[in-house]
Amino acid sequence: MSAKVKRTTSRSLLLALLSIFGADKAYAVDAPSAADAIRDTLVSASRIAPREPAERRQQAALYAVYARHDFSPLWIHSGTLAPQALVLMQTLRTADQYGLRPQDYATGLDASRLMGLKPGSAPREAVAADANLDLALSAAALRFLTHLHFGRVDPQAAGFNLQTIRAPLDLSALVERLATTNSVDEVVTSVEPQFYHYQLLKQALLHYRLLASGQATATRAEISTAPFARRIRQIELTLERWRWLPAFTSPPIIVNIPQFRLFAFNSTQDRRSEILQMDVIVGRTYPDLRTPVFAAQMKFVIFRPYWDVPSSIVQREMLPALRATPDYLRHEHLEIVRGPSDSAAALPPTPENISALAAGALRLRQQPGADNALGLIKFMLPNTHNVYLHSTPVPRLFSQSRRAFSHGCIRVSDPVGLAAYVLRNAPGTWTREAILAAMHGSVTRQVNLATPIPVLILYGTALATEDGAVLFFDDIYGNDRKLEKLLNLAPVPSR
Repeated sequence: MSAKVKRTTSRSLLLALLSIFGADKAYAVDAPSAADAIRDTLVSASRIAPREPAERRQQAALYAVYARHDFSPLWIHSGTLAPQALVLMQTLRTADQYGLRPQDYATGLDASRLMGLKPGSAPREAVAADANLDLALSAAALRFLTHLHFGRVDPQAAGFNLQTIRAPLDLSALVERLATTNSVDEVVTSVEPQFYHYQLLKQALLHYRLLASGQATATRAEISTAPFARRIRQIELTLERWRWLPAFTSPPIIVNIPQFRLFAFNSTQDRRSEILQMDVIVGRTYPDLRTPVFAAQMKFVIFRPYWDVPSSIVQREMLPALRATPDYLRHEHLEIVRGPSDSAAALPPTPENISALAAGALRLRQQPGADNALGLIKFMLPNTHNVYLHSTPVPRLFSQSRRAFSHGCIRVSDPVGLAAYVLRNAPGTWTREAILAAMHGSVTRQVNLATPIPVLILYGTALATEDGAVLFFDDIYGNDRKLEKLLNLAPVPSR
């Protein structure tokens, strides 16, 4: 489902229910109870088959939870809102504390009509108030829980090629729990991402809202060139991206693109003491050179790799130089070869072979060595983007604060440290000395990992740290602006 469809239909189930029932008029039939009204409304709504799977799931969940209770109101008893309803309505009114928008859950939640009914009100008027508000609150709860667990937009629409999704929710059971629990907050918390740094970022959001309203005093570090409203928006967008992530079932490697930083986890807990960190270099800001946001599995490591030059670089950079300088191949340690094998024999740079290279019938590779574009080690995570992690022959670029220099692949500042982490369970003994020997040896060598390592290439422009500081990063690829549009949020000035 496209993000636009998700956004425009996210309220359609509730609106359909209220239009069928008549949100702004009394119940048209002399129904003896709100249960009859709720049942008739849900049955009528069920005849309108939603086109989107998410809508169908919410419609089915709404019907199921009321059916289990003989269609009696969940939140209103004898014309009075249950305590759980009051707490939930307050939670929805303060949805901005979660980085969500309260107005997205407000449709039909005007309790004034119910509260304004007098003891002598006509039965059908009381029925209308009970049923309208009860259905509206259940539908709003469904939307809120769904948004809080899965996010509001499809990650694919936001450019995140995520292969696994968050665990499914039993929505009808959750609504039932909300209506009967002694702790609405516990139910809400249970559907949120269970990451420590997600919780830290939520706390940071509250703090920055207080700063923006003048209810808190900013420290010197918090006073920056960006207004607090912009910092709040960065936090909100990053919280949305956290909601796309599945729980870690094994320790992952994460790269945060705008932070130019890699995090290799030693456990499934996102605690600083459990994480190896290092700087990285990512793709340039040109659209066709950006590092993509995706998830993959690291499966093997190659010492002293060949660099198979991507066809785009061959066409744009290599062929003009090759045609202009006959000695270009030898000087750059490049070879024209046929087929995908590393053992393929080098072909002479004849006009025929150069033409075949230009046509894509042959390929260009760079020999292993200290000046190889990949450095002396490559960490392979097969993916459709042909992006991987590797060392570099030009480590001086790590001294720059804004490290967007590559053609899309990710260069790591501590390749030996990352290799020791990656190979800790691989066959053989991979000490630091053994890794250096393989990197500076004379042969190309592939080492398969005993267990693939999940790798997440992510994009977040706000990070709450364990010491209380909040770090903000430039939106180098414009992904924040894209996500704002998908969420239908008005841009916030950066100055």
